[in-house]
Amino acid sequence: MLKSIFVVLHTITAAAWFGLGLRLAGQARKVTDLGGDAGAALASDGADSVWQMNLFVVLTLVFSLGAFIAGGHFATYGPVYHTSVTLIILLVVDQLFVIRPGWNALQNAVAGGASLDVDAAESARKRVAIGTGVGHLLWLVMLVLMFWNRYLAAYL
Repeated sequence: MLKSIFVVLHTITAAAWFGLGLRLAGQARKVTDLGGDAGAALASDGADSVWQMNLFVVLTLVFSLGAFIAGGHFATYGPVYHTSVTLIILLVVDQLFVIRPGWNALQNAVAGGASLDVDAAESARKRVAIGTGVGHLLWLVMLVLMFWNRYLAAYL
């Protein structure tokens, strides 16, 4: 029962991270396009999304480890699961060390209102876009790995 609760919470938080990340790269582009006070306001709004993404990605890892412990530890799970956990850790690193600092740099670049630092804003926007793209790729690979054993059992 406890494992099922952890799995459901893990799925909800992973989906929330994915959904918030879908709009982030577009929002970063809009921040650089608008500039000025409007760009600064939108960057502030995006910072809330990044904070929520930070929370959801860490909770995804915590709930995954909770399901791992509740489900039987190392004896129960094979290499596919361990690969997925490694990818979740990489996703957390991507979020905390690429996406979050990229958004903070973008927010700082447009914070001056009319005095937009175009090069810094564009560099930060690209960092956010690359970070979310890599994160979504990791997320997709983890999704495939979740069902890999079931797929093999059904077709082999």
